[in-house]
Amino acid sequence: DAYQCRRPVGLLDPSFASNRLAGIMRLSESQVSEFQQNGFVVVKGFFGAGDMTLISDWLDGLAAKDGGGESKFFETSETTGESILVRIEDIFGGNNADFAERVISSDARTCLDQLLGEAPVLFKEKINFKLPGCRADKLHQDQAAGWNRYTDFFITMAIAVDENRLDNAALSFMTSGNYERSLMCPEWEPLSENDPPYEPNDEYALLEADPGDVIFFDCYVPHGSPPNTGNRSRRNIFLTFNRASDGDMRAQYYADKAKSYPANAAAEARTPDTFLV
Repeated sequence: DAYQCRRPVGLLDPSFASNRLAGIMRLSESQVSEFQQNGFVVVKGFFGAGDMTLISDWLDGLAAKDGGGESKFFETSETTGESILVRIEDIFGGNNADFAERVISSDARTCLDQLLGEAPVLFKEKINFKLPGCRADKLHQDQAAGWNRYTDFFITMAIAVDENRLDNAALSFMTSGNYERSLMCPEWEPLSENDPPYEPNDEYALLEADPGDVIFFDCYVPHGSPPNTGNRSRRNIFLTFNRASDGDMRAQYYADKAKSYPANAAAEARTPDTFLV
C-alpha cells in the first residue's frame, strides 16, 4: 500500500468528551499541545448527526440555486471535460446568517480562542465540493495564497460534511510537525507537483474523517489532496480566522479576490491550471 502512513483520525479525546458531557466545549490540554506541535488537530464528532444533516441539505440547496450573493467557481474536469462546481466562497457576506451561526458556534469560537490566544475574527470561508472528476489540490501552505498582505497567522476550521476517504480524495497532512512556521516556497507556488502519498512518506498521513469531524490547522502546515477519481463527492467547509488584534480583513480580502480571480458561471468554466494554490 503506497499509503503506508494512512490512518484514521482516532477516537474522541477523553478530556474533550468529559468537557462536553459537563456542558463545556473546550479543547483538552493534549489537543492544544498537539496543535502547537503538529500544526493541526482533529476533533472527532464536533458536530452531531442532526447538525450535519441540516448542513448537508443546506449545501445541496446552495449548490443548486441560481443567484444569491455567494461566489461560485466552476472548472472543466480533467477527466470528463464537463463543467463542475469546485467551490463556493463569500457565503456569509450579509447572507445565510442562520447557517453562519450554526457552524461558527460559541463552541467553535471557544476552541479557536484557545488556539489563537485571543478572540477569532472570520477572514474567509469556502466550501470545497471535490466532486468526482475534480482536480488535485497540490501540496501547499495556505499562507502562500497571498495572505501575507493581510497578516502573518491564520487558523482554519475544516468541517467534514461527507466521509473523507482514500477513494474520494481525502486530505493528506504533514503529521511530523517538521515544517517552518513561515513560507517554505514562493507565494502562489505549491510545495510539490506530485499527488499523495507525499514525500517523505513517513511524515505525511491521509486523514480519514467522518461527517461532523473538525480539523483545526494553521496556515503553514503542508497539506493537499489528489484528484477525485471516485464516484462520490468529498464536501468540506473551510472557515479561516485571524486574531482579533489583527483586525477585520474579510471585506478587503473578497474585494481583492473579485479583482484577481472573480467568480464565474458554469458556461465559463476555467481550466484547472488557472488555479494556483
